[in-house]
Amino acid sequence: MTHFVQKNLWEDTCPNRLERPALSQNVTCDVAIIGGGFTGLSAALHLAKQGKKVTLLEARTFGYGGSGRNVGLVNAGLWLKPYEIIDRIGQGQGTALIKYLSDAPATVYDLINEYDIECESKKIGTLHCTADDKGEKDLTERRAQWADFGVSLDLLNASETQVLTGTSAYHTALHDMRAGTVQPLAYAHGLARAALQEGADLYEQSEVTNVQSQNGKWTLRTDKGSVIADKVISVTGGYNARQTDWIAPDTSSLYYFQLATEPLTQEQLTYVLPQKHSLWDTKSVLTSFRLNDEGRLIIGSVGKLDHILSCAHQRWAKRKIKAVYPIVKDPTFTHEWYGRIAMTSNNIPRISEPNPNWLTIWGYNGRGIAPGTAFGRTLAQIAIDGDHGHSPLTFGGLKKDAFTGVQSLAIETGASLYHMLPNS
Repeated sequence: MTHFVQKNLWEDTCPNRLERPALSQNVTCDVAIIGGGFTGLSAALHLAKQGKKVTLLEARTFGYGGSGRNVGLVNAGLWLKPYEIIDRIGQGQGTALIKYLSDAPATVYDLINEYDIECESKKIGTLHCTADDKGEKDLTERRAQWADFGVSLDLLNASETQVLTGTSAYHTALHDMRAGTVQPLAYAHGLARAALQEGADLYEQSEVTNVQSQNGKWTLRTDKGSVIADKVISVTGGYNARQTDWIAPDTSSLYYFQLATEPLTQEQLTYVLPQKHSLWDTKSVLTSFRLNDEGRLIIGSVGKLDHILSCAHQRWAKRKIKAVYPIVKDPTFTHEWYGRIAMTSNNIPRISEPNPNWLTIWGYNGRGIAPGTAFGRTLAQIAIDGDHGHSPLTFGGLKKDAFTGVQSLAIETGASLYHMLPNS
């Protein structure tokens, strides 16, 4: 198979890209941050905003990993239903996390408004859709569980669903007005600009290659410089450059790909997501649809695009668009990319202080934008006052999940085989 080259739509349509030099000197700061995704950039912004001297080191470029390969859905909560969260981590911690993540999208949109971040922001809700009775039962139960926590979601019937989606392929949808969409890479660079504006020092192409602790301080070394910090926040997510005892452990991988069409015609845009909502379905191997501001239709699903079976993903995408939006005849894809989602064994993020004054969080399980932004703010506050109580999650160790490689292979193989089915 020909070597796959990512062509990421978000990179080609990022209007506010911020380029920063590599670290080339020795500096000192209050808090050093490893990782320039949503969490790290949010932490840098909130620390600098409170007057702390912050240095952020990004191994590649801001938003290079999952942040810049994201679908761009600013969703509330996790994939899990509220009571599933409680079943897995207990009543007290579960209830706290549910409330915390219910409010997380508002944190994103508040920052977008405060710093005038140019990122195709749309807070018009998202649509969780289904075409079968099993999916409708799932959505009905999800709505009822959120209602128990004081959140009102709209369960749309077939005609209401068709008005917002522009298709009769789905007969029920859960409309969540807490949520919306952004251009994810532009949002990441907007956070970087905001952090810089507040006084944070940010560096790209600055991979941390060595870490030492001495006299109560941390020293982080890169190829050309070093940072001495009182505290460290390490948030590399699913793109850990090095698996060591000072970076969060590896997790199972769920890869998610996206394909973007040429801009649709005005006639096509009348029928395809006519009010610019985004949607995803209730299938285990899910499908997502959204538009960008150019009017390109973006379809996504589980899978990678760089192995012998991955041709099934592209062929499936054309079939799926034809089935859901037949007005888009034989679409031409101009952009194809994918990203890695870090999956924990219980599908709950994990937070830890594995060493004194070293904070880390990992495993957003496919919900990176709102949780990453919110937890970045929370980690900043914990770094300031040392109070773990700011986090809705209980701190734990860096225990590695078992059989992550096998689980990752099973997910990818299953998705590829599913996309080979003629009616998938």
